[in-house]
Amino acid sequence: MPQYVTAVHGDRRRYLVKALREVGRRITRLVSGVDEHLLDVVPGGEERSIAQIVGDLRDAEREDQQALEAMLRIDGSNIAARSSERAIEPARYDADDVAELLWDFATLREETLWILESAGGRWRNVGIHPFRGEVEVLTWVQEMSERDLDAMWRIQRIRDLTRQPDEPPVAGDPDL
Repeated sequence: MPQYVTAVHGDRRRYLVKALREVGRRITRLVSGVDEHLLDVVPGGEERSIAQIVGDLRDAEREDQQALEAMLRIDGSNIAARSSERAIEPARYDADDVAELLWDFATLREETLWILESAGGRWRNVGIHPFRGEVEVLTWVQEMSERDLDAMWRIQRIRDLTRQPDEPPVAGDPDL
């Protein structure tokens, strides 16, 4: 009887790609269901508006894509620090830009997914980060997934805080 050995990271890679795809789409649905006048609202207890969260996601996706392309092209490539790791004042976005920001994020995410799905065995490649040292592709993608989940929960919380008491949940809400 032949013995089958499962791939060490195969399931985790598939899980991460699936999570990036599904949470990215969930974020798009959540934001699309928000009234435009609420996109700039920063409810009490929150740090940013939905427009700012989406803008940050778009910018982070662009940075992550560049880092992943470098790591997958050449193992040991120098990669830049994420803007969220640098002490830079976050860019401000307003509701007028959200549809474009959301489209850019979704488009970049699809490109990122294609890059990851075609990476093959290069998920163990590393990038040389300015102050973290070696960072493996798998670790970088895990951090992307965690950022997505955080953004999704922030957007959902803002939606919940700004929902009128007699307003029914919007299609795509988990409480439907």
